[in-house]
Amino acid sequence: MDIRQLRYFVAIAEEGQITGAAKRLKMAQPPLSQQLRQMEEELGVTLMERVGRKMMLTEAGATLYKQALNLIHQLDEAIAEVKETGEGVRGTLSIGVSALSAYSLPEQIRQFQQRYPLITYKVWKGDTRLLSEWLERRTIEVAIVRLPHSLANCTTIPLEEEPFVLMVPASSPLAAKTAIAMKDVALHPLIMPSTTGLGIYDMLVKEFARLGVTPQVICECPDISLTVSMVGAGVAAAIVPRSASLAQASDAVRCLQITGTSITSSAAIVWLKDRHLSKAARRFIDMFSA
Repeated sequence: MDIRQLRYFVAIAEEGQITGAAKRLKMAQPPLSQQLRQMEEELGVTLMERVGRKMMLTEAGATLYKQALNLIHQLDEAIAEVKETGEGVRGTLSIGVSALSAYSLPEQIRQFQQRYPLITYKVWKGDTRLLSEWLERRTIEVAIVRLPHSLANCTTIPLEEEPFVLMVPASSPLAAKTAIAMKDVALHPLIMPSTTGLGIYDMLVKEFARLGVTPQVICECPDISLTVSMVGAGVAAAIVPRSASLAQASDAVRCLQITGTSITSSAAIVWLKDRHLSKAARRFIDMFSA
């Protein structure tokens, strides 16, 4: 068994069918099916079983898939590290970003681009579950998330802290104010940020509890654009990080400073521990963690 066969096997496992894997690998189906049979004969086990139209991993297949990914990634990282020796900072930097952390990224990329103009970028947006999966699969090298996060086995460097603000409909009596106490925020129907694996919602609820009040949460929404639309339509007010509110400015909403609280929001750069990073990724981390 060689690395080429392992790449074939991983493609079949991830596509769930020979047809999709063959298309992904840009090869014919019969040779691919033959390679899978040869691997099973060599190992003396069944690696995949057909369930309906899908090819599903057996227990032995799942074990091989995990080990094959590690071997392939180790080889790819070794090749990348050798190629980078003595070279300038170039190539493609793949960055993942969560919904509430996307708003500082354009400025970060602009600054980085000025220093390293030969870099190109791939940006992936998703929730914590997807970011974790993309980091594991090496789809992305680094991610920018909102703290607190639940990404496992990651190194985390917090970035600049910022306050939360209250977005209200322009038609609301609150729109005439410039600030509102956190305790009083609880008196109004609220939309709160919530994403799978994201702890902002819990942090805000705990702060309300500390103040002895219970918020009127009528909606949880991870998408800031949709949140702003609902605020503008008069559905409710919304608590969001300040950077998100600035990026989503609208004539239909107003932003109020929240007083009487010390909680803040912070984005962070994260990456998997003990993982080779490209020169571009290392410079990106260095630039924004200094």
